[in-house]
Amino acid sequence: MRSLQSLNLQPILSTEGMRGLDAASKEFLANKISSGPSETDIIQSGYTLMQEAGLALFKFVQAKSLEPIAVFIGGGNNGGDGLVLAKHLLQAGIKNTVFSLANENKFKNEAKLALDDFLQAGGSLFDFKKILEDPNQASLLLHDGFKLIVDCMLGNGAKGELRPEFASAVQAINNSGLPIIAADAPTGYDSSAHICNEVCIHANETMLFGFPRLDAFTKEGGPSFGKAVTAPLNYPTELISQFDEKVYLVTENAIPQLTPKRDEWGDKRVQGSPLIIAGSKDMPGAAALCTEAALRSGAGLVTLATTEAITPIIQAKLSEPVFCSLEDKAGENCRDDARSENRGVLQPQHILTLLQRAKHASAIAIGPGLSTSADTVQTILELLPQLNVPTVIDADALNAIATLNEGAISDAATDNCAAISDSAAVQYLREMKAPAILTPHVREFARLFGKLPENSCEIPNQLREIATRANKVILLKGAPTFIATPDGNVYIIPVANSGMAKGGSGDVLTGIIVALLSQGLSAIEATVLGALLHQKAGKLAREELGAFSMLPSDIIKNLHKAFQFASN
Repeated sequence: MRSLQSLNLQPILSTEGMRGLDAASKEFLANKISSGPSETDIIQSGYTLMQEAGLALFKFVQAKSLEPIAVFIGGGNNGGDGLVLAKHLLQAGIKNTVFSLANENKFKNEAKLALDDFLQAGGSLFDFKKILEDPNQASLLLHDGFKLIVDCMLGNGAKGELRPEFASAVQAINNSGLPIIAADAPTGYDSSAHICNEVCIHANETMLFGFPRLDAFTKEGGPSFGKAVTAPLNYPTELISQFDEKVYLVTENAIPQLTPKRDEWGDKRVQGSPLIIAGSKDMPGAAALCTEAALRSGAGLVTLATTEAITPIIQAKLSEPVFCSLEDKAGENCRDDARSENRGVLQPQHILTLLQRAKHASAIAIGPGLSTSADTVQTILELLPQLNVPTVIDADALNAIATLNEGAISDAATDNCAAISDSAAVQYLREMKAPAILTPHVREFARLFGKLPENSCEIPNQLREIATRANKVILLKGAPTFIATPDGNVYIIPVANSGMAKGGSGDVLTGIIVALLSQGLSAIEATVLGALLHQKAGKLAREELGAFSMLPSDIIKNLHKAFQFASN
């Protein structure tokens, strides 16, 4: 097993960060050409990077084995990338046509160098604006035998609504029914505002140059970017750290490197002894899913603490866990309606038993299906500060902590997307002694910390601030998954799978994470690896059953394949 720090993860850069790195790299490379470089030297350095990008795009397109190819370009640097691509296509004997939305005299700097090289190689431009003047020709244009379209019109430099000729090109491309590859960003996506305009390319795949951008993996950009692929460029190593925004992309390729090694000589306690506190009379399934997921994730001795009302139900489903059946004495001296509310749920008199069990646990998970009864809330709030082993806090345990904010976080505050960074909930979490992982979905997050930003690209900064102040790891469930850590890093798991958007999937995730935590992984590593395994198993379940029919239990059934991926 290796730590996250040793994996050399790709930093995710903002549009502004990429532009800053581009500009700094041009000057840095130009200084290697001559001291006090001229503007020509800087342009030539920029063209060196453009040639790398265009070559990477060519290799990506060539691998598709589709021709002829229609390449659409604008007059800026994104168009220059397309011209480098087209030159390589010509030289490789791959049929292609370049449709330009800019006159030749509009190409400047690096893009002009790319145009000169393309023309010298025997290429020629077709003026798309002139073609649009003939509606009949425009409608037939993209049905003229092309097999693939490459969009190099605007890239990540576009802002606002498209000009009419670009909008017409986008509509023609989208209506063609052909596979589309976009370069750096689909035309029509505003990378500064992080929104998709009404008229926008919907690419099958997008090649990102240099470093990944968060836009490609969010609900705002993902549908337009399609599958995102990153082409590394030779940016000076000395400069990259200056533009590192402490947001990192983590893909399933990290699973083998993060998965802990089994101790072949160790007994069941050496393999991890998690204690799971979960379930209530109305939600026994949450406890069962969480426990079975932990059992399937390598833990050697799993203990489930749950109320006696549902212990027989779960015992009928699961044979492997140790059960800590919590005696139900709720409301013996209360009126009937109070007794009814607090029967079959976690109660304050259970705390002593749970603390005794916690002494033998290497990690704890608390929350799935516990209910929000008054007794349960009181029990959770009293219990958590007394725990001294790494803990996963999920579901109703998060809801219990959120009650501390009642009266402090108003509806107006959440509507203003305010991060309540010094709320009672944050103070409570900060005072907890044990390392802890919070796994909220968006509504649980809002109750704890205030409403999330409307745009996904603004989420990392808010999560970072709260994780740092609370001194806890926060996993925000969704597509993508965001993980923020107390050291200020944010990790992005770039997967969207609607088949996992079903009640119970989060309980499975909690079970995976607590099992990994119990096996000695740090809170950060357990959270990231747990999310990756969860998503991998979910992906395999979807491939088998489809998004409509897969269930959270099917994620558990595919965990063994996710772990096998780790050993391949």
